[in-house]
Amino acid sequence: MASKRLFLLDASSYVFRAYHAVSFLTNSKSFPTNAIFGFVNMINKLLKDFKPEYLVAVLDSGSKSFRNDIYKEYKANRGETPEDIALQFPKIIEFLNAKGIRTISMEDYEADDLIGSIAEKYKKKFQICIISGDKDFTQLIGKNVKMIDTMKNKTTSVDEVIEKYGCKPEQMIDFLALVGDSVDNIPGVRGVGPKTAKELLTEFETLDSIYKNLDKISKDRIKNLLIENQDNANLSKLLVTIKKDLPLTDNPEDFSLKEPSVSKLNKLFKELEFDSFVKDEDRTFANKNSNYKTILKKNDFKNLVSRLEEQNYLSLDLETTSPNPMEAEIVGISFSFKEETGFYIPLSHDVDTNQLDFDYVIESLRPILEDSKINKIGQNLKYEIIIFSRLGIKLSGIYFDTMIAAHCLDSSLQSYSLDNLSRRFLNYKMISYKDVTTLDKKSIPFSSVSLKEATNYSCEDADITFRLYKYLSEKLINHDLSENFFKYEIPFIQVLSNIEKEGVNINTKVLENLSKEFEELIAKIKSKAFSLVGKEFNINSPLQLREILFKDLGIKPNKKTKKGEFSTDSQSLNEIIEQHEVIEQILLYRFYSKLQSTYVESLPQLINTSTKRIHTSYNHVGTSTGRLSSSNPNLQNIPIKSAEGKRIREAFVPLKKGSVILSADYSQIELRLLAHFSRDPVMESSFKLDDDIHSLTAAEIFNVTKKKVTEDQRRLAKTINFGILYGIGPKRLSKQINQDLKIAKAFIAKYFEKYSHVKNYFDEIIESTRDKGYSETILERRRYLPDINSNNFISRGAAERAAINSPIQGSAADIIKMAMILINNDSSLYNDCRMIMQVHDELVFEVSENKIDNVSKKIKNYMEGCITLNVPLKVELGFGKSWSDSH
Repeated sequence: MASKRLFLLDASSYVFRAYHAVSFLTNSKSFPTNAIFGFVNMINKLLKDFKPEYLVAVLDSGSKSFRNDIYKEYKANRGETPEDIALQFPKIIEFLNAKGIRTISMEDYEADDLIGSIAEKYKKKFQICIISGDKDFTQLIGKNVKMIDTMKNKTTSVDEVIEKYGCKPEQMIDFLALVGDSVDNIPGVRGVGPKTAKELLTEFETLDSIYKNLDKISKDRIKNLLIENQDNANLSKLLVTIKKDLPLTDNPEDFSLKEPSVSKLNKLFKELEFDSFVKDEDRTFANKNSNYKTILKKNDFKNLVSRLEEQNYLSLDLETTSPNPMEAEIVGISFSFKEETGFYIPLSHDVDTNQLDFDYVIESLRPILEDSKINKIGQNLKYEIIIFSRLGIKLSGIYFDTMIAAHCLDSSLQSYSLDNLSRRFLNYKMISYKDVTTLDKKSIPFSSVSLKEATNYSCEDADITFRLYKYLSEKLINHDLSENFFKYEIPFIQVLSNIEKEGVNINTKVLENLSKEFEELIAKIKSKAFSLVGKEFNINSPLQLREILFKDLGIKPNKKTKKGEFSTDSQSLNEIIEQHEVIEQILLYRFYSKLQSTYVESLPQLINTSTKRIHTSYNHVGTSTGRLSSSNPNLQNIPIKSAEGKRIREAFVPLKKGSVILSADYSQIELRLLAHFSRDPVMESSFKLDDDIHSLTAAEIFNVTKKKVTEDQRRLAKTINFGILYGIGPKRLSKQINQDLKIAKAFIAKYFEKYSHVKNYFDEIIESTRDKGYSETILERRRYLPDINSNNFISRGAAERAAINSPIQGSAADIIKMAMILINNDSSLYNDCRMIMQVHDELVFEVSENKIDNVSKKIKNYMEGCITLNVPLKVELGFGKSWSDSH
């Protein structure tokens, strides 16, 4: 076997995979860079993992191939290459050339044919490694040829082909000719799938032999399909066959990996604003740990304090015993104020008793932590603020939060963890928490981690946070987001910290009584369900529900799961609820059981033993629209309108005697924002006159005067008004309002006839998002929507709906954020008012009852006056002895 390896990279496929793997990304000049970014990462990984000496990147020529001459419909269903990918190809080739990687393409032929021809010519001199995941290449696999899918870390040799397809590599052309390929629009033999193709080739070995022995095929259906589709089979064989005889002028040394041009790479990376890659080319981080220091001696600590006092900017990170800041105890503290440098102060490790005194360290650091002139940088600084506040320290100089900066730049990321941000923006994989807290395959607390490992881990956190600050701060400036980031997002950290720390009081007696009621009610619902079916069953088991509903009762299902099973989720059952009354009982059981387990039983367990309150955790970056999410408990999901939700809210009460709960709720803020953005004169006029927008819409849709609008008509109009905000279509609307599809279409048409500027605005915002690749809120926060240019109409439709809704939902989040900052900053409210919850468009306060008039007036003024729109903002106030009573 040949000892040298020649890697043949299916580069065009790599580019498309990179494009779909990385969400929309641009530089400050709005040039798309996501495919390049992903491609560079993939190439770097390939070079690191395989260390190839010979590598060639093979590309499609960009024009149609000879296969299109044979069959005009070849790849016809693929459509044009998206423009933002096409724009990135020249830069990718520039990168490959600067990296020292040979690129090759040939007019009239595809990359597959070049790869096949190179493999055929050199397979006796080299081990050929085809870098791709395309099954078409299985026909080339042999003794010295294998395929490596680096995305799945999977190598395919002869044995793997046989195991997966039941055919030898030399039979794969015939296999593919039989089954066809919908992606490339290759017809194959209609009705013959992989299983049948395998059976035929096992018996007859080749396609030619199959057709010569049609009389030996026992199944008439298969025989007829083969006869009817013989032309397609022969055509498909021509199309799937990879050429192996193209004229090649290159010699093997042309494919050897050359020394990369650092200057060219750096120039390209700077243009694309891939700062992390520039640094990676200039240096490695392999020896950075030598600049991470454990602080155990008093002199070293005093020297560190002196250096910290001199800094204008520093990053800090706490290692603790819990992710809950109201319970967490500090294990250690790390600081960084220079790249590749970090200092870790262990305080509560049990593996080394030679640590500085906890109180001594905290008190020595207090002046630095409370100095507003020393700018603090962190990742989720809210956590540090709350923990330090429990020690009586007010963390001041809150300057930059990397998690929030990343969310401002792109609110569509799946994760804003430090590790994910480091990978994305710095191209650097961090030490994992799981690795350092695992010993002998068992999880250990951070306090039991060795000081060396703890130092490397914690200092890396502080170091990477500092590096991210430098990178992301430039990005914010380049994208004109810096001003609003510092004006609103950073101050909002302190607002959320205050709310979380304040917490909310719970009357456990209310919940105890409610729990008993729900328990009895759930038992009755189960009993009724069993009675309706005629036997007992596990109401929580999807398997038993399918058996009962669709087999025993003969109910007609309407939907299947991804695994092909009939769906029993709540949405599916709601759609077939009229088929049998047991379905209503199942849904009622789920409703009450969820309330019981999620709130009635769990709320008392979440009460902090020290404060006697519940401290929910608000996620600043939990949604792509910018709205807050919350957990432990999730306040956003408590039912708003139902009687059961009202009963749960009765448990939320003031802690102090003489106080009441005040609710301040924005009225129809999203519809008001729609009026503002669309400048629709009818809608604007309605809000300026403080008219009932739902009655106005109902009057138009039902062709009646506003005075004659019924409650049912108004309710339906309300559904339409809010549905339009989410880009609702006729089909979905018809289901929501339980009306015929034609009626739903007519309602939507009348809506846009009444509010004509709204339709124009929707069209404009979709077009704008299509051009820019992102939507923006009123504070210019961005949500990237790459699928808005997708060829898949389902993905494109979802992105278009998001383009309509995101600016409105996101701007509503911006406005309540602005109001919360103003309220939080009013020191005159401190003694008589505490902000304790934010739920959707509502702020909840605990207020001294004798100050309610003055406080509520101020809050209303802040909320309605925090921004000027084309229409007035309106806040509805209410107060009472519980959250429920305040509505």
